[in-house]
Amino acid sequence: MIVNLEAAFDSYHAPLHRYLVRLTGDPDLAADAAQEAFVRLAQRPPRHFANLRAWLYTVATNYAFDTLKIARRRLTLLGEAAERAPVADPELAPDLCLEREERREAVRAALHDLREKERVTLLMRAEGFSYKEVGTALGISVNSVGVIAARALRKLASALEPQESQLV
Repeated sequence: MIVNLEAAFDSYHAPLHRYLVRLTGDPDLAADAAQEAFVRLAQRPPRHFANLRAWLYTVATNYAFDTLKIARRRLTLLGEAAERAPVADPELAPDLCLEREERREAVRAALHDLREKERVTLLMRAEGFSYKEVGTALGISVNSVGVIAARALRKLASALEPQESQLV
């Protein structure tokens, strides 16, 4: 497969980075994972992967999860717990800022409670991947993608429902 790296980067880097920030909650890790995907593309382009975008997301997702596993092991060994600060938005009024951050944290926690495949499926769908592309990236059938996405959405709705009733 011959790949135009500049065109691939222009087309896929920003949405890939956004997806990875949502997936990991860590903009630095997201930047590293996106960079690693493009480095691997430059060094060893896929030979038998028909969808370049799905390949990039798969490589970046695997890199991010591997990095997170290593970080968790290090924290366990050190006996420390550390949290990264969430991505900051432009300054808002303090009450709106607090409300937005509480909502983000609720969504982040609800996403974190999902199984890994459920979380990745939802985030890839949010980035515009088709069921077929998600299935290819995760190594599952198209029908399974639909079932996993529906189950994940029900779990998210259930987890976020109490938040919605408190806001009213």
